[in-house]
Amino acid sequence: MNKKPHFLIQFVIILVAFTAILLQGFTHVIKMKPLAGYVPDEQPVKLSFKTYYDGTFQNYLTDHAKRNSGFREVCIRSYNQSLFSFFGKSTNNTLVPGLNKEMYLQIYLNEIKGKTLKDCYGSEEYFKTKAQKDIEKTLVLIDSLKHHNTAFLFVEAPSKTWVYPEYMPQEYQDSIMPFCVQDYYTKLFKENNIPHIDFLSYFKSLKGQTKYPLYTRYGTHWAESTIPFVADSVLSKIGSLIGQEMPHIVCVDENPSTHYSKQDGEIENLMNLLLPIRKPALPQPIMALSDTTLRKPNILVIADSYFIQLHESCFADAFDRCEYWKYNDEVITKKIEFLGKVKYYPDVYKVIDEVDLVMIINTSVYAYDYMFGFCETAQQAFLERDAESLEKQIHGVIQRITSTPEWLESVKQQAVERGVDLDEMLRLNAIYAIEMDKQKQQ
Repeated sequence: MNKKPHFLIQFVIILVAFTAILLQGFTHVIKMKPLAGYVPDEQPVKLSFKTYYDGTFQNYLTDHAKRNSGFREVCIRSYNQSLFSFFGKSTNNTLVPGLNKEMYLQIYLNEIKGKTLKDCYGSEEYFKTKAQKDIEKTLVLIDSLKHHNTAFLFVEAPSKTWVYPEYMPQEYQDSIMPFCVQDYYTKLFKENNIPHIDFLSYFKSLKGQTKYPLYTRYGTHWAESTIPFVADSVLSKIGSLIGQEMPHIVCVDENPSTHYSKQDGEIENLMNLLLPIRKPALPQPIMALSDTTLRKPNILVIADSYFIQLHESCFADAFDRCEYWKYNDEVITKKIEFLGKVKYYPDVYKVIDEVDLVMIINTSVYAYDYMFGFCETAQQAFLERDAESLEKQIHGVIQRITSTPEWLESVKQQAVERGVDLDEMLRLNAIYAIEMDKQKQQ
């Protein structure tokens, strides 16, 4: 009996495999789970003598082929899985395996080691000088907000590295800087009576006393199990600042599950593994408000990603309007009035004027970008509105002058005597009249 040579069978298998990869690359008929992480948009390059000569067209074709190769996602996940399963490593250089299977983000390790402080400010003393200026800007902001009956609250979110430093790689444990940026801001907040919540100290005091961990092994934000406590504490503080009763957060069901929320399993997601990691069941709590009949205030939140879990919970339902400006850059709101960039917002002043409270949330890494520049954003909005208001006042006074013959005649004489245009003289008289009215009111 004649048997086909093994090499022929192997050739057919390889041919079928390459054909399938080729067809998948062109058609993508089989839908694959996208890889997690940031991937910049592809920038097409047109063929020309210049792009061919400098190699940009060839680089574009290479990048395009990599992006669209068939079953690329499966191949990458398979490689990542073997590397993690056999060696406990990740191909994502932003992730760092710690002790006891804990995982950390590199940016947080850089911060606790002091690298971020050195890169941003050079020295601890220079940072302290800058922090003092930040407090001065905050006090000006709070004073401006008071004129609009708007309260202010700063929430210091805890970082996993500062709460669980004992699970960091030993090299980082040996080089923890003694100076904590958040602790220094807390000290300044207390000295200047700036309303704040120091969750970093709270979480440190809770460590080892809770039924569940404050952070999951594969998460960097506060664990879902802590959200009822966090949300209730924030609501209570807000109620005391705006002078009204706020509802409490009720945990209806702990809902323990091995299917973690996006935040609880974000690092695992970034590892792009082929198979899910076996994890213990942890709460993914189902929450509700204790009272839905209370008046719902408006709130503006400028925060990093630590606010996402609150915004997606019933915490946001305690407010009539809960607007979230992520990094003071992206507007996120459940009431779709405007979605986009803060810099394109049609009326920043109106938002600040209509809310009952402005809340800032920063974790240690983003403490170096104080409030994400919101002090400047708010002050610019106030200045623009003041200028707009002044113009309206000037226009109103000019109308009064032109409708009063004696006054108008006097202004005309002044214009002739000074050799200036009548319109300019009218404006100068209007500004003078407004200043005199202000002095009488004082």
